[in-house]
Amino acid sequence: MKKKLTSIFVIMLLISITFSMIVPAGSEEDPEIEDELDDDVVDYLDIISAWFYEESDQPDYLFVCLKVKQIEENEYKQKLTVHWEYQGIDCAAGVAIGYEESVYHFSAGWGHGFWFQEHYQRIDGSIDEESGIVTFKIPKEYIKNPQKGDVLTNTYALTFVRIGVLGKIGFDRQFLRSIISLFAGGDLTDAAPESVRYGRDYVIKY
Repeated sequence: MKKKLTSIFVIMLLISITFSMIVPAGSEEDPEIEDELDDDVVDYLDIISAWFYEESDQPDYLFVCLKVKQIEENEYKQKLTVHWEYQGIDCAAGVAIGYEESVYHFSAGWGHGFWFQEHYQRIDGSIDEESGIVTFKIPKEYIKNPQKGDVLTNTYALTFVRIGVLGKIGFDRQFLRSIISLFAGGDLTDAAPESVRYGRDYVIKY
């Protein structure tokens, strides 16, 4: 009887492990990056989560999603971004809001070259204003062409605004942003995750 119970336990344990291994990562339900609730960040910059995924019928693309509490167009230049490292190289995808009225600028690339945009290119993307989800469709060739089995490490998300004319052309204005935060009803920047430095790694599937 004891041997029979032991056998049943082992079988159940193996089944449990198998199911845990096939639970898909890289989804809204199981994101690589999660943020804690923030009461001191404005809603349109407040990060909820971010995740990576791929589609078998589009193996040359990496999809990255960033979910914020609220999508809002305003007079400031907003940057909603997701970052990671691939083979020690910084990569990122982001959307800029505020260059022009009702226009979203999606880009992705690698490195921090001259004016930051040296290795960044325009990409396709979409924004679901109802859910607050930003989706980036990134050609893998733009992000150093990761191959099946390669690992994206040091994942994190960052949102912020740039103020004034200098902000419009890409310069940060940390001091001015801090002052305006006092009147904006919350901080004008957010980073995730907060409790640890980075989110989970993502393994390239295709």
